[in-house]
Amino acid sequence: MSRLFRRLGLTNPWSVALAMAVLGLLCGVALMPVLIFYAGVATLGRYEGASLGHLYGSFFTGLKVGSLACWAVLLGPYGLYLLFKGLRAWWRVSARLA
Repeated sequence: MSRLFRRLGLTNPWSVALAMAVLGLLCGVALMPVLIFYAGVATLGRYEGASLGHLYGSFFTGLKVGSLACWAVLLGPYGLYLLFKGLRAWWRVSARLA
């Protein structure tokens, strides 16, 4: 991953953090609703009036009115990245102390 960032010219830690934030938010807005829709279709089956476009409309409306579920879907991938990064840092510090 660091090699990819160097190829893109992202050598500053702040630029890498910003790139990861943008990537996480793009995944949250573009990929997560699609995965949620198709997981629902595979699990529960289609119901009348269900479409991916309608799901995106509901998603953006939920973001606008402050729905906690919609914000969790949007921020989930970046939050997972931050959790992984924090756990990795904690593991490294605890290994040095032991």
